[in-house]
Amino acid sequence: MNFESAYQWRPWHIAALVALAGAGLGAAGAARAVGPAASGLVAPADTAETANGNPAGLTRLQHPEWVGEVVALAASSTDEISATSGGSRSITSNGSFAIPAVYYARPWNDRLTLGISLSVPAGIGSNPGDATIGRYLLEKWTLGYLSLAPAAGYRLNDRLSLGLALNLNYASYEYESAALNGPGQPDGTMKLKDHDFGAGFQLGALYEATPTTRFGLTYHSSTTSHFSSTPEFSGLTPQRQSILQAAGILTRTVSLESKFPQALLVGTYHEFTNGASATLDVAWVDFSHFGLTQASLGNTSITTSDARYNDIWAGSAGLGWPLGGGWTAKVGMAYATSGISDANRTYALRLDRIWGIGAGATYRWTKEKSVEVNLSYYDLGHAPVSVGVAGIGSLSAAYSTNYAVGLNVSFRWERLSGAR
Repeated sequence: MNFESAYQWRPWHIAALVALAGAGLGAAGAARAVGPAASGLVAPADTAETANGNPAGLTRLQHPEWVGEVVALAASSTDEISATSGGSRSITSNGSFAIPAVYYARPWNDRLTLGISLSVPAGIGSNPGDATIGRYLLEKWTLGYLSLAPAAGYRLNDRLSLGLALNLNYASYEYESAALNGPGQPDGTMKLKDHDFGAGFQLGALYEATPTTRFGLTYHSSTTSHFSSTPEFSGLTPQRQSILQAAGILTRTVSLESKFPQALLVGTYHEFTNGASATLDVAWVDFSHFGLTQASLGNTSITTSDARYNDIWAGSAGLGWPLGGGWTAKVGMAYATSGISDANRTYALRLDRIWGIGAGATYRWTKEKSVEVNLSYYDLGHAPVSVGVAGIGSLSAAYSTNYAVGLNVSFRWERLSGAR
């Protein structure tokens, strides 16, 4: 079988890589409208979005307020692929998507402030298609989370506040691969899909050393989603279907698992005398305990496996300064180590180190309303991978270019009449 001539090529499409979701600073809530390049995660505490980022920061809000937001991401990559069955090829692809989120906060009294957020804390996947022998490992898969998070912040004294949020998560998983029918036969398809509900929590602390300097800390618990699915097959030849039926594959229940890792973030915010501000955040993500079960169909069996991941360390820095006329400019930068080594990288999860830069601006056109726009660029790394495909050979791939451009647009509405 010749790798280059046996198949018609289809572009590689990155279906859902949400900013730094599942890698580095994204563990803090990838859908939040933080500053450019994921800056300003836990210490600014100046909008209702802190209900998701650091619930302790809710105590700084003086009025009820809403924040609505859309995060858009466009990704592009060129993959250099080769196979032992012969040939090599470069595949260029592009993909984009958008995610909405909403946040609300309301002071209850001088010490207690309540908040709630509805967001997408993580989403990831890929869609290599059926152009290569890799289709017998994966044609497409998606893993997405939707989180409703009620939160509360309580002020202990003039400087220290503590916060708690409950993360009520809905997780959806879908995995599809080609089923080999035999030489000269068109492929069939195997699909696994399920959904699950899970719960976690978030603890936060905010220390206001001075009116212009504060330090934040946030801990995110891990959450586990369990998926159980009977494979859905289509396009099988009668002979192949008979073999799988005799092996009990057609009615077998496949158990899959996804673990969203725990994370710890610390950050600081400082405002200068000229009105400019600076942020610095550092994150540790327990990604070595991240779980993502994968499934592949053999001749008479379905094999499930879990990859070996590494803990992630990440950092971001941001700077903002007033321009006058209601405008504030912002810049930011970020870096996250790889969550998986080259030797352990899988065909389904092509993670690598990430670095990003960005710029943005906030405009306040009334006392109650403001809008913020941030544009960020992320380099997603080369992500080399080498895997075997049962009964066919091996596949090697690496990105020569691999990047994403993110756009965050958020609208803030403070209800000044509801001041405490």
